[in-house]
Amino acid sequence: MGWIERLGGPEGVIAGILAEFRALSARPHSSGHEAEEGAYLLARLERLGLSPRRDGAGNVTALVPATPGREGRPVLILQGHMDMVCTPAAGSGFDPRTDAPVPVVEGGYLRSDGRSSLGADNNLGNAVVLWLLEQGVPHGPLRLIFTVSEETGLSGAAQVDPAWLSGADFLLNTDGFHLGVAVASSSGGRRETYARPLETCSPRGQEAFVLSILGGLGGHSGDDIHRGRMNAARELGALLRGLREAVPLELAALEAGSSYNAIPAGGWAAVVLPAGRGAGLERACASFQEDLRRWYGAQEPHIQVCARRTPLPEQVWSEPCARDCLALMGSLFDGVYAMHPRFPDVVGASASLGRVCVEEARILVQSFVRCAQQEDALQLFTQHDRAAQSAGFSLSRVHSYPGWPGEADNPLLDTLCRVYRRETGREMAVTAVHVGLEPSVLGEKNPKLHMASTGPDILDAHAVTERAPLASLPDYAALLAGTLEAL
Repeated sequence: MGWIERLGGPEGVIAGILAEFRALSARPHSSGHEAEEGAYLLARLERLGLSPRRDGAGNVTALVPATPGREGRPVLILQGHMDMVCTPAAGSGFDPRTDAPVPVVEGGYLRSDGRSSLGADNNLGNAVVLWLLEQGVPHGPLRLIFTVSEETGLSGAAQVDPAWLSGADFLLNTDGFHLGVAVASSSGGRRETYARPLETCSPRGQEAFVLSILGGLGGHSGDDIHRGRMNAARELGALLRGLREAVPLELAALEAGSSYNAIPAGGWAAVVLPAGRGAGLERACASFQEDLRRWYGAQEPHIQVCARRTPLPEQVWSEPCARDCLALMGSLFDGVYAMHPRFPDVVGASASLGRVCVEEARILVQSFVRCAQQEDALQLFTQHDRAAQSAGFSLSRVHSYPGWPGEADNPLLDTLCRVYRRETGREMAVTAVHVGLEPSVLGEKNPKLHMASTGPDILDAHAVTERAPLASLPDYAALLAGTLEAL
């Protein structure tokens, strides 16, 4: 009998995991705001009869004694992260600091109620682990580690005490996005923030408009970067540069994107024009909308480019600020730069323009560079830094993390492949991923660990359309249960 039947059948597995996921999702947990979720995890682990601990960063750990007769088995760490990239839907009023995502089931998928991203990344993997522990699955000695701030450069994992990893043999990360795929390696990354002081002046024009690009799919800037989706921040910059070539346009405000690691789904700018130019602006926006829909085709069916009148602002950006910000938005590389040298179907290097905004009287332009090879990273870093310097921007903030190179002989990967074949009748693919994963940081704290990452299917992570097919959950639960038993 396979593990799905031993766990109560597909419907019972799905219902149990969804109950755990809803409980985990019942409080805000965007990066930097995981305190309530950490408190919930402590209480949940205590209800499982464990004695969890939380460190100063907010990371949570617990030791799980082996089931009787398995005390001498190798020590396995099950690891996931608490935080989510909380992307609000345009006009929803959703505040990631105070509002929790609301999961719903619709058409065979777990998704949000449409006001925000879902947070299946990574709480769906966490929910499976918690549910399996309550089902009495046989296992050797376990350690659980739930980290904070994974989505902001793996910074929670960087603060994990090496003692939490000492003496363990294996680490299984549950942050994969694709059922039937075992991840053996991940990319390093650099989060860049380029800044320059905002200079303003009085407007010369007489009419003001808000230009908006809306309706993009967005998505994960690593996992979805090869799908050719619209980057609304980049296209907004292109629209504004084109308009400035045709009319004396002044820029009064600009906001696009929400985070480094989400492809911008929308953006807007406030502009000032000479009197009588409104009709031409509306025609230009309609033409640009047609261009975008033609370029991106059926995969981006909801793109809208709009212009609406707004009161005349008291101040606009200085000409150099507007010119140089738009130039930098167009000069930073965006998209796939190179494919992986060992896994030719996997992206090896990319960059994504993630956010453009004004904070504390400074213009901020943020980008995320991901690379498997150092030579690609150096080329992209150099290109970006030179573009920023020529536009009068400086690198005001940078955070980087290493890649996870993986290993040629990995018994944890062998076990996952064997169990998946037995439980599903299908072969498991072993590959690298073009995202940052916490094994890259945790493995440096214990180089003897054999590590891998797996997960259930998650589509459009970090986007409002994020969803998980329910049909993948029983097979993923069976994979974890079988692996716990086999190790």
